[in-house]
Amino acid sequence: MKIIAVLLSVFVFVSCASRSLEKDYKVVDASHQDIPEWVEDYEDWLEDEEDDKDKYRYYVYETEAKNSRSTACEIAKARATSNIAAEISTFIKQSLAQSKHGDPTAKNKKLAEYVQDDLVKEVQSFIVGAQIYKTYWEKRRYSKEMGAKEDWDGYVCRTLSKISKKNLSKAFTRSEQALEKKVSDKESKESVQKILKEAKEAYTE
Repeated sequence: MKIIAVLLSVFVFVSCASRSLEKDYKVVDASHQDIPEWVEDYEDWLEDEEDDKDKYRYYVYETEAKNSRSTACEIAKARATSNIAAEISTFIKQSLAQSKHGDPTAKNKKLAEYVQDDLVKEVQSFIVGAQIYKTYWEKRRYSKEMGAKEDWDGYVCRTLSKISKKNLSKAFTRSEQALEKKVSDKESKESVQKILKEAKEAYTE
């Protein structure tokens, strides 16, 4: 009985692991004949194709389906920098909240409000040197027969952007300076300095 139970559990696990989700569209046109490796398997592509990957950090952004290809790709390119800024600001927020030095925002209302409401905008202004590295778009034909809400053609655009870790380090330094301006006491400033230094090292390693 135990052997049967084990075999059954293995069968269930394999069945679940190998399932494929049905899509409510089919791809009828695309910028590439084959799906680029960076779209299909980002980690493998990075390991196989990028010789200078240790000098850069990469970011992928994909739009929701839009009525035109140009609109989808313009949005994807325009939001590349804001996407980087959002990730960095989230990382900084988590670093502040989880710091072994104590959370400086817990003692400073002005700093807490800045981190919550304005940090991402500030970080975006600090980002220099980000570039769109690769772009891929698809024309998708959505069908009610396949489960979509309506029959229509939509375009999805995905971008891969990159920025040097040197420039990321500068963005962290400027973020640290901006955070320091929101606190007046020496203890909080020292705490911010320590946390941001550790966060910069962790993010750009």
